[in-house]
Amino acid sequence: MKLTPFGKLFITIVILGVLGYGVWHYKGDAIRKWAGAEKKGATAAAKDAAVATADFDALKGAPPDAERGKGAEGVAATALTASGKLDRPLVVAINTWAGHAPGIVANGGMEPNKASRYGKKYGLDVKFVLLEDPAAKLAAFRKGDVDIMWNTVDNWAREASILAEQGQSAKSFLLQDWSRGGDGIVSLASIKSVEDLKGKKIACTQFTPSHFLLLYLLAQSGLTPEERSGIEKAIVFTQDAPAAAAMFKAKQVDAAVTWEPDLSASVEARADEAHVLVSTAAATNIIADTLCARQDLIDKAPEAVRDFLHGWFDGIEMIKADPAGSYAVVGNALKLDGDTVSGMLSGLKLTPYADNAQFYGLTGGKAHYETLFNTAFVIWRKKGLVTRVVDAKDWADTRFLAALAGGYQEQKVEEPKIAAKAPSVKDRAIINKQIQIHFTPGSDEIMQGSYFVLDSLGETMTAFGNTYLRVEGNTDAVGKAQMNLQLSERRALAVKNYILESFPNIQAARFQTIGHGSANPVAPNTTEAGRQLNRRTDIKVVLATE
Repeated sequence: MKLTPFGKLFITIVILGVLGYGVWHYKGDAIRKWAGAEKKGATAAAKDAAVATADFDALKGAPPDAERGKGAEGVAATALTASGKLDRPLVVAINTWAGHAPGIVANGGMEPNKASRYGKKYGLDVKFVLLEDPAAKLAAFRKGDVDIMWNTVDNWAREASILAEQGQSAKSFLLQDWSRGGDGIVSLASIKSVEDLKGKKIACTQFTPSHFLLLYLLAQSGLTPEERSGIEKAIVFTQDAPAAAAMFKAKQVDAAVTWEPDLSASVEARADEAHVLVSTAAATNIIADTLCARQDLIDKAPEAVRDFLHGWFDGIEMIKADPAGSYAVVGNALKLDGDTVSGMLSGLKLTPYADNAQFYGLTGGKAHYETLFNTAFVIWRKKGLVTRVVDAKDWADTRFLAALAGGYQEQKVEEPKIAAKAPSVKDRAIINKQIQIHFTPGSDEIMQGSYFVLDSLGETMTAFGNTYLRVEGNTDAVGKAQMNLQLSERRALAVKNYILESFPNIQAARFQTIGHGSANPVAPNTTEAGRQLNRRTDIKVVLATE
């Protein structure tokens, strides 16, 4: 039978339809990922899937430690290729947070001030406005009522996706500070580690830096995927961080994720029965505050952005030179007393030029800004919170930092020195992991299949900067006790050496290796299954300042 042209077309359409359905059915997830974020009609399950350890894989390539003693000498000064200033005040949206102190101090307060550092040195009028509600802040930014807005990098990934949906653009151009104790989890004192959160009730504000911090800590813990999922499902979501703290104070939950001053106040409210379980004093490279500028400001008045940035760095030096006077200026502007301002600043690290240059990748290597932004996007997308795919490199502008490089060639990144200490009964490991690392029988040679497990420890060391890693080797009871002890010591050292070779920026002083031999079994040595469990490596993340 001879087919007519219409018949041939019909059969072709049917075949293509069948093939298309098959590809979509079996490879649909990959195609949808390639095409863009989940659409608004996504299922409830897709919108609130449990976060997995792999969702934070982007952080594995992050700079493990700020390079001590290294600064901005490798950054080439590059002049702006365009000019343009504002003929009106630059409007900057902030919230009641001391991380904005450098700008406020350089401006002499909230209002434009001709006598301020901004006014006298740069001829720039700056007006700071308080916008506490993130939604109101973003709305004002989108409308053009403010030129620059506050953010955390994790939240910026979410808001950048919203802007992209509306066909708008903006850029992160300044790392304001690292949270270094300002955010954390307050819990009952009986909860000693992140793993102890299993089965507990936790208060947290959804889709905020607090939520991001909690999800990250759970992902880095020794909890199983099922245990992490159970904790996520039991989270009590509150309107804001103070409300989460209030629930803990009222003994309605076992733990709460919040920030200062509510973090310390929550401990004080419950005295000896509460403590800070873990904070960004340990997880030093997770919560970063940034400022973002509208694209039209960048295009029309790039000199204003550069001068604002320059004045900000001046403000950091002014705070160093006159802390008390600076605290008074900030307290008056934010309606806070000096002690509160001082307390807030003690929980963060204001980041001058050298830190910014490293953060945005101007000194070489991968930009930690990108790892944080892209990791946060993965998390929020998995939660169904974002719909438009965005990439960190498209939402940052480093030209203004590069334009100032000539004035900061001698500046160095300053971080505290960290060294492991002798084990003590007072030590508290905030994270405990038992990992199976396979060695060639009877030797300390790591088998290739264990490398990916060890690589994950580099990620842990990246995020938990103010900690050291205690690596404890264990064996089964087969063979002589002394031989097992020596073997476990060599294997613990092999773990340390592998990580140092793979992550050259990590300091050797941040490791402690201990061999227990067969002295610490977790199962009977009478069966092969038990002996296999005993041939393990225990990893403990210990806060260096405790």
